[in-house]
Amino acid sequence: MTVLTKSMLPAHSSFRQLWTHGNDLGNYNSLDPAERNLVAGAVDSRKAEFGDARWCAHRAIEELTGKPSAKPILRGERGMPIWPNQITGSMTHTNGFRAAVVAPRLLVRSIGVDAEIAQPLPEGVLASIASERELSRMGETGLACADRLLFCAKEATYKAWFPLTGRWLGFEDADIDLRADGTFISYILVRPTPVHFIEGHWTVENGYVIATAIVR
Repeated sequence: MTVLTKSMLPAHSSFRQLWTHGNDLGNYNSLDPAERNLVAGAVDSRKAEFGDARWCAHRAIEELTGKPSAKPILRGERGMPIWPNQITGSMTHTNGFRAAVVAPRLLVRSIGVDAEIAQPLPEGVLASIASERELSRMGETGLACADRLLFCAKEATYKAWFPLTGRWLGFEDADIDLRADGTFISYILVRPTPVHFIEGHWTVENGYVIATAIVR
């Protein structure tokens, strides 16, 4: 069973994904103490998702570099992960699924990944995140889970945007054009911006929606 696939990612990248049941703390307990301390006071479900996502990140780094991933992945501004030098990456977690993607910073400036359970957004959420133009395009595509896809693409866009700028990007600050071929373009509406659009991929597989956003 797979959700994230290599076709959604840059050629020079590595990823790891994990399916989970319950609140297994094995991966959390295997982390460096500095990583565990970031969520030491959290409930077990939070520790489990945190530990699993970072476990995926360390395994992806090892695959990318061919070396053990010994340096803890700490948190920077707004909770964004601090990756090792020369590496960019992103992590995601939702109920039952975790994943991480990494790539060489020389080849990929930034990357974002977000996964969500493939179900409709709660009532009222779509209206708070989507513009009239986005709603119109969604109606034209006829895509299943289009509302959740839009949310996922906006989250992935933010994860790719923030490391480049250190600035917040609201839902209204990116205009998402979802396409039926499994791609999307995020048009950045704020200024100044280092990039005017971010390209991405999406899929709905095995009960999950996942989106990747890439700045090359």
